[in-house]
Amino acid sequence: MNEITVKNIYGQRFLCSCGKTHRIDPQQIFYSENAMMNLGEALSAYTRGKRAAVIMDLRTREAAGKEASQTLEHAGWKVCEYIIPDPFPGSTPVCDDQTHDILMRQMEEVDIVLPVGSGVLSDLGKWVAYDLGLPFVCFATAASMNGYTSANVAATIKGMKGLLRARPPKAVFSSPSVLSQAPYELTTAGLGDVLAKSASSADWRMNHVLFGDHFCERAVSLVSEIESLYLDHPEDIRDRKPEAMEALFHSLLLTGVAMTMAESSAPASGGEHLISHTLDTMSFLDGHPHDLHGRQVGIGTILCSEIYRRLLAIESPVFNQGISSIERDFWGMLADSVGKEYGEKMPRIHQAKEILSKGDAWDKLREEIHLYLRPAEEIKLCLKRAGGAFRAEDIGCSRERLLSALLHAHEFRSRFTCLDIARMIGLLPRAASEVIEACL
Repeated sequence: MNEITVKNIYGQRFLCSCGKTHRIDPQQIFYSENAMMNLGEALSAYTRGKRAAVIMDLRTREAAGKEASQTLEHAGWKVCEYIIPDPFPGSTPVCDDQTHDILMRQMEEVDIVLPVGSGVLSDLGKWVAYDLGLPFVCFATAASMNGYTSANVAATIKGMKGLLRARPPKAVFSSPSVLSQAPYELTTAGLGDVLAKSASSADWRMNHVLFGDHFCERAVSLVSEIESLYLDHPEDIRDRKPEAMEALFHSLLLTGVAMTMAESSAPASGGEHLISHTLDTMSFLDGHPHDLHGRQVGIGTILCSEIYRRLLAIESPVFNQGISSIERDFWGMLADSVGKEYGEKMPRIHQAKEILSKGDAWDKLREEIHLYLRPAEEIKLCLKRAGGAFRAEDIGCSRERLLSALLHAHEFRSRFTCLDIARMIGLLPRAASEVIEACL
């Protein structure tokens, strides 16, 4: 692993070329077979008390939670265990307002919070710790998502998936054996999440060029020196080879750091994430099951990469104002919430039309963003060779359902993405079916 990007950035405070001074949490990463042994001493560095809340579910308790509790107890800590139940048989816990409120009511007086798990449990622990004003550390049980090290909480509130701002963990723990034993679907979700970086970075750069949004090149490039370890040989992820698994895990951690540096999810979340969020919301509305977030993001990244390819091939586009309202029937009971988000984006759509209709602005934008993109075929082949989700059927989704998500994802959030440019030019909805057929 590269010493500067992977190890030395944690806990640092530095003036960046982007003009901001970045202070990086977490302070430490413990990734080894002996990581669990460091728990008691590490937690003592972040609090004077000796009372820890350990948050887990039934699966992660067996994977690492039980051992974490015992390790802390042997080190003299009082441990309060909180096992998050499955909402119904065959399901897994969710990070939503109801689960959060129940957990807050159950919490005893503690000094630090330790979630043991992946996305949902990490976010619940992060959310509760922030609301209680407590430090937290996490033990990752799967290389499944990039939120471990970020300040963001991906939460569903009143049925609407969104982001809440909290604080990053003080430390992250995991071990190669725990990650390699995680259900493989979780690992492929992590691969899908980290592969989104190319499309999301292009979206972020576009917002910088058009609207002057803050952009940090160092945040974008944090994983560039290690991503070849899983991109060039994705079979090594499928075979759980240690070097590839370590590279994937560190890339996910560093992508979370990039979001903290940006003070936004923009480095890791663009149009491809909106497609996944739309699929989740459709499931909330109609009860149809959805797949893991990162697996859906991988599919979304393939689609957005193809949309970008088609966009950048257009020489002299004619821009329209886009559609000023959402399709309320599609969003049902969530129409008001979605409509509010989309309404906040409309000024940017008008501004983008005005800017791009002048002079050589379109050509300059194309030059700026193509450097960050990977071809859709490369993303798809990587996921395929790794045994991940690369077709609609891999995420239990019909072509028609995925098409519907693609046609409505631009409405979901106020963030301006390639989906909005495609609408302004008329590429969407006109070529939506072609994009899905070509990619998936």
